[in-house]
Amino acid sequence: MKKLVIALTVFCAAGQALGLTLIGPPAATLDEREYAAGFSYCKSQEDIEVTALGVTVTDKDVKVDTYMANMMLGLGQGWELQVDLGVSETEYYDLESTEDFTVGFAVKKTFWEREKIKWGAALAIHGYRASESGVELGVPWTEEDKWHEVQIAVGPSYNDGTWCLYGGPFLHFIRGGYDLSEDGVDVSGDFEEDSMVGGFVGVQVDLGKNAKMGFEYQRTGSADAIGASILFRF
Repeated sequence: MKKLVIALTVFCAAGQALGLTLIGPPAATLDEREYAAGFSYCKSQEDIEVTALGVTVTDKDVKVDTYMANMMLGLGQGWELQVDLGVSETEYYDLESTEDFTVGFAVKKTFWEREKIKWGAALAIHGYRASESGVELGVPWTEEDKWHEVQIAVGPSYNDGTWCLYGGPFLHFIRGGYDLSEDGVDVSGDFEEDSMVGGFVGVQVDLGKNAKMGFEYQRTGSADAIGASILFRF
């Protein structure tokens, strides 16, 4: 019975904040030594594969809200660096997790440009750490989770001066693990994405000389995400 309770707890609690994050235009948008800072919000829903006690199941419809501060720097020669810092909130099986700390970075490279069109690629890596506790079937438990997510995107951007339309395909990877302690028994396991191939589309609109607002939609075989961002250039 104790083993069954542990398995139920893992399958309900391992769906921590495994949400997609906004990609933005895949090509660099800042010139050398240009700075920008802003805020982004992303709401996603996805399926996560969780392994516990030698059994793999899929957590369905894990819902995540991610809030991030974004800082960007133009490196020159078509390169751009972005650093992200924020928190995520997760809802699954009608339960709600604690807020999870998130830190990450993204690198973008423009590899072709002509008039209003740019082609580029983006690599984003975000790390997460979370702790949680609760009671399942009358048995108290605690859990520590660590994982990272990787998004690799490529595609064009069309900039008409006051607005920018972008999109393309992307890959999404999740690799992580957990340590669960319940009633004197310790269990470890791992989790990953249910589907890694997807596509994204977005638009950025100028709010003034140095401000932009963006909206973006992402979809994979097992996830949907929609979000918004605001960016100030210095």
